[in-house]
Amino acid sequence: MTAEDRLTKLEAEVRVLKDKDEIWRLISRYARAMDEEIDDELAAIFTDDVAFETKPWSGGEQSGRDYVIRAFKSYQRRFGNRKRFIVNELIDVTGPDSATAWSNWLVLHANDGDSYAGWGSYDWNCRRVDGHWLFSKMVITVDCMTTLEKGWGDAASLIAQYPDKRAR
Repeated sequence: MTAEDRLTKLEAEVRVLKDKDEIWRLISRYARAMDEEIDDELAAIFTDDVAFETKPWSGGEQSGRDYVIRAFKSYQRRFGNRKRFIVNELIDVTGPDSATAWSNWLVLHANDGDSYAGWGSYDWNCRRVDGHWLFSKMVITVDCMTTLEKGWGDAASLIAQYPDKRAR
């Protein structure tokens, strides 16, 4: 391999690493904008034609930035003291201007005096528009959303005892 070939390969690898970092930052910008109600930031991270779905609640995919912003503003009015944690990010750059991402999420928030905890996953498609990565698709899967009263805080009742191998 020539020095020029190695340099070209290295530049391509650096570009992918930079793209992954920008997408990771996009995910973090989403979390902050949601929790801190930064409306301009929230609107700035989606394409005009973004596809959006919250499983199992939305009843199917909807599209458009305006729809997404209205859905998130409704959520923000309903739940206060929001704090979301996004972990286990998998980011794949699939083309020069396209990428996918997946992660788990945990959210703590309150509604009408009740504390809620929820968790699930995000699936994103990302598109580079005018040099910036934006979400072009977002699927939120809700695995659990429950109150403290329902028992999420009592780990002993939620987690079964570890199976004893000798009991077989």
